[in-house]
Amino acid sequence: MHETTRRTEAEPDTLFLVGDVFAEFVRYEGVMTVSQLTRQIRKGAFAGATGATSVTLGQGVSQFDVQFVRDTLARRGLTDVVVIDDQALRDRAGREIAHKHRPENVLISLPRRTGPASFESDLLVDSGNEMMSDHLTGQHVQGMLVMEAGRQMFIAVAEQHYLQSEAVGDSYFVIDTFATRYRNFLFPLPATVRCKVLSHRSPHRTRTTFSCELAVLQGGYETAVMEVRFTAFDTQVSHAKETRAAERSLKDAAAILAAAKEPESTEVRTA
Repeated sequence: MHETTRRTEAEPDTLFLVGDVFAEFVRYEGVMTVSQLTRQIRKGAFAGATGATSVTLGQGVSQFDVQFVRDTLARRGLTDVVVIDDQALRDRAGREIAHKHRPENVLISLPRRTGPASFESDLLVDSGNEMMSDHLTGQHVQGMLVMEAGRQMFIAVAEQHYLQSEAVGDSYFVIDTFATRYRNFLFPLPATVRCKVLSHRSPHRTRTTFSCELAVLQGGYETAVMEVRFTAFDTQVSHAKETRAAERSLKDAAAILAAAKEPESTEVRTA
């Protein structure tokens, strides 16, 4: 199910906060960047408010950004006037199950079980993410980030809910197929990543194969759906296979270069 892009209407006491990298999106009512919000606070905004303003985090906001805003509020005695919900950021998936070294490159929260074989995570795009450094078009989140969020999601689900405890953090994931269909723009607003494990089996103690369906949803609608098949290998087995493949590839590449350097045979014609 999908629909065309709709304008997000925020309630007067609700504010969506997005990273500065998504400055084009703040043309809509009820949306501010981190820099805009802190400037407004310094100028006296919210000082005479009679009720609390709830700030919902969109995409591009880091925990560092949240603390910056909170510090600005605290200096003006507005901590209870502007309330920021950053629970999703605090639940960001860890290095062991997301297979990322730097927290800003992790795009999902810890997966939550929603059914016997179904899971859900919050999408968490940090403005410092490796894929945000040199690509940003318009108001939406780029498609490659969606695919990477899906990749992290199925790895995290497998690590957290299906692999043996001794294999967690010590498995090597190889993708067999990864098909993605984009159905709508994904904007820098709250979004979720869902994963349904269709099948999994362990034909050998050193590997487990999976088939999964994934979707990234925003406002209750699918922005992208993915179908993936992958295998989780024992690290030692995978490294051995990878080494053999690398040696073979190197040998083939050297042979091609050597053949290209050989002088072409010249046909000598006699009368």
